Amino acid sequence: MVPANPPWSCTHPTNANTIKGHIALIERGECSFVHKAMIAESIGARGVIISDNDPDSDDFYVEMISDQSKREIHIPVAFLVGKNGRVIKNALKRLNMDYALINIPVNLTYVPIHKINQPPWMQI
Repeated sequence: MVPANPPWSCTHPTNANTIKGHIALIERGECSFVHKAMIAESIGARGVIISDNDPDSDDFYVEMISDQSKREIHIPVAFLVGKNGRVIKNALKRLNMDYALINIPVNLTYVPIHKINQPPWMQI
């Protein structure tokens, strides 16, 4: 996973060559999720994780809606809730690393998050 520069990635990232073939970590804000994903796909990203841009956010449910442009994305896109994106980027900076190796357990279902059996501390 490679953090995009600039973080919002509403324009072509300056580190596009590093992102190519990897997962792009992009911050929420400035433009639509679809636009961010289209740019990442155009530079060869294998997927996108969009992190919340509010460092104080503890929300764990965000619906990534379409921007009504009818553009199609052909790579996976996910949203990283809360402060997690900031924690990852701060750790990379502290360790002087440009990217992180990640394992993502994927549950590809059409069950809305609020209907998934959650641990007691995550109940809505």
